[in-house]
Amino acid sequence: MRTKFFGSLAVASLLVSGANAVTFDVFGHIGTAYSFGIDKINDGSGESKQPWFGGVTARAGFEVGFGPVSLGLGVAGGLPYLISPDGAFKSIVERGFFTKPGDVKWYNWLSDAYLRVDTRNFSLIGGRYDLSTFFDGKDGKTKNGVDWISGLSEGVSLKLETRYLTWWANYAYEIMDFGARNPGRIGSDLMGFHQYGHVGFGSNSHYMSTGVDININEMLYVDPFVTYVLQDGDDVIQLGGKVELDLGNKKFSSQTTFRGMYQNWYENTFLLWLDQEFKIYDLVKFGGGVYTVGKNGGIYHTSEKSRFYGNTFGQNTDFFSAGRDVWYVFTGLTHKYFDLDILYADWDYKEISVVGSVNIINNRSMKWSVGGGWVQENHFDKAIAFTKFSF
Repeated sequence: MRTKFFGSLAVASLLVSGANAVTFDVFGHIGTAYSFGIDKINDGSGESKQPWFGGVTARAGFEVGFGPVSLGLGVAGGLPYLISPDGAFKSIVERGFFTKPGDVKWYNWLSDAYLRVDTRNFSLIGGRYDLSTFFDGKDGKTKNGVDWISGLSEGVSLKLETRYLTWWANYAYEIMDFGARNPGRIGSDLMGFHQYGHVGFGSNSHYMSTGVDININEMLYVDPFVTYVLQDGDDVIQLGGKVELDLGNKKFSSQTTFRGMYQNWYENTFLLWLDQEFKIYDLVKFGGGVYTVGKNGGIYHTSEKSRFYGNTFGQNTDFFSAGRDVWYVFTGLTHKYFDLDILYADWDYKEISVVGSVNIINNRSMKWSVGGGWVQENHFDKAIAFTKFSF
């Protein structure tokens, strides 16, 4: 599969080499974060110590465009550092949150290797590429129903756009991530690195999803989807969607989002999720939400778009496990030069988080942020600090 793909890239580059309009863009990030655990854990020697560790991750690549055709290449990696205590905790960090450098296959340092075609109404991308950039746009603000998979993927994706709706489809064979699989959190993608691996469970899994994004007057968005995950007999079927209602103006706006899903994986289960956000002058935000997951099974996902920070800086909490009923409230600030998120969640998942950042540089070509905060996840406290440079 990889040999055929790289051969296709070579053929494509020859076909478009005679094009007149050539563009060149770079993309990626480099950053580090550190988690200062406040609650002590047993280090295996009978002593209790505070769990501390840091992570550094990087990705760098370029895209060359020849009219409607683009080719991209990139590399990525990540390492933990200053881990304390030793023993079981160190092993969890080195082998759970990160893939050890010696275990990374040589071709898995290659994060991006793709061919992309963009016309007025149609976009197609294949190879290794960033799903979030393809569906959400470079600014992350494009409305769509691709909520449960994101990040770097090996596969094929497409979009067919009309005035009122967009049909999309996605196939993924392997995925790569930087730990937290939530692209919308402050300081994300800094405390983990997992090389490309099968998207599901088993040795030969395939992730297939398709849906329609309906846009009614830039006010009502309806996004139904269906997902099928083929994985060694334990296949997953999901039928779901999202309805979003946007009202108001720049002075005061409201965004109401309802997500629902039926899933069959061993057993039948479901998700119902309501989220409400208000904004004042596109600066101050506040709101809340509630969701429930069926008792017969948790929701299968490789990514999610919750507001929580419990997984962003080194935990492996499943927010959507079986039988969870959770409510939350939040507030914060969003500005070109600073961001702040404050959240309180309770019932079957508990979180108190205050995370902020200052954007020292923020323009069309680069962004440099420095930040930190405090996260209490199910009664485990930690302080965090980070810096991230994106381009």
